[in-house]
Amino acid sequence: AKKIVVVGGGVSAGYFARAIVAAGRGADLTIISAEPVAPYERPALTKAVLHAESPARLPGFHTCVGGGGERQTEAWYEDKGVTLRLGTRVVGWDASSKTVTADDGGVTPYDKLVVAIGCTALRLPDAIGGGLPGVHYVRDNADALALSEAMATAKAPVVIGGGYIGLEVAAALAARGLNPRVVLMEKHTMARLWTPEIAAKYESLYETKGVVFHREAKVKRVVAGADGRVASVELEDGSVLKSDLVVVGVGAGAPAAPFDALNTTPNPKQPGGIAVDGTFAASGAGVEPKSVFAIGDVAAFPASDGVATELVPTRVEHVAHARASAAHCASAVLDERFDTPYAFFPFFYSRVFEQKDQVRSVSWAFWGFNRGACVVVGDFAPSMVAFWVDETDGAVVGVMVESCSDAERDAAKRAAETRAVVDVEALRKCASVTEALALTST
Repeated sequence: AKKIVVVGGGVSAGYFARAIVAAGRGADLTIISAEPVAPYERPALTKAVLHAESPARLPGFHTCVGGGGERQTEAWYEDKGVTLRLGTRVVGWDASSKTVTADDGGVTPYDKLVVAIGCTALRLPDAIGGGLPGVHYVRDNADALALSEAMATAKAPVVIGGGYIGLEVAAALAARGLNPRVVLMEKHTMARLWTPEIAAKYESLYETKGVVFHREAKVKRVVAGADGRVASVELEDGSVLKSDLVVVGVGAGAPAAPFDALNTTPNPKQPGGIAVDGTFAASGAGVEPKSVFAIGDVAAFPASDGVATELVPTRVEHVAHARASAAHCASAVLDERFDTPYAFFPFFYSRVFEQKDQVRSVSWAFWGFNRGACVVVGDFAPSMVAFWVDETDGAVVGVMVESCSDAERDAAKRAAETRAVVDVEALRKCASVTEALALTST
């Protein structure tokens, strides 16, 4: 049987293993991961792992519990015949001999190689204090555990970044009553997705929980105290924020090492990563066709940007894509005749303030593309829906819901996927989420 080797131990690796095992090929699979634990559901790291009471801990969130599957502990892999090499980093790759070399000197041959190394958290330069004790980045389980421990004694936390990571960590800090300060360069939070109107609703809610936002602000440096640990954050405008804990969430990079010889994406908006085709097959000098694949965050796959007719290389850093790309790639690895292109439709979500003592939780989901006219319906107490409508043909191209029922979420997703045509003025007059969604289904 052909040997299948996965390099990486994140969400994609776990879901890929699930598919290979389901096909009866577990004994042909080897997973080599730098982390000392089996693959797990990474979203938990900035959510339940950071809760003060009953925090999530492994083995509770190993893949594939987040996708409705079994909890794949180390014992599960052993039982299924999968070779799991943990705490082992791949440092070399030879396409001609079809082998990978680990930091322990071990050389592993493959017939099919799947690169699932994920992304890395972007760091503040050491020159401005990005490496000081007390400055945290969240990318893996060890990072999240260290942050959770630091939060238990923190008095003055500062979060740098107003995107996914920044808002989820700020929520965890606020739920502990720590009144975090959030520093963001943009005019509002989640600037790549939300409109100012939508962001204002969430920011107001966060502020009622003690969060202070510093918008359009840039960090000049992180300052150490006499003990060498972080003591404050200095902004470009001269403001100084006292701090004993700094969490940085300013995006991710996609270095491909040691697989740098694989072709990368030509998309200047998303540099880095590994270029793949619609089956996640990679290519490069000396690489046998359909022998190397890349999945998850590191893969730059052909996808629509919602505007151009041609597909463009796209990287997506989200768990839904990590799971789906793994399953699609597994089909190609298992059957060389498989040539169905990956059908990607943008989907993002987040859930925070789910602790038992919180008055209300936040749970939003988005499908599609955020372009065109945006119409927001609902009072955000707690539900809301936002539609992005193409003004040329009246088609819904994107929908976001907050605190909606499963039926309402299904209706929102369907509206975006089918490009439901709506009367924008009638949509603006809707008094409720239910009424607005009903308008898209007629």
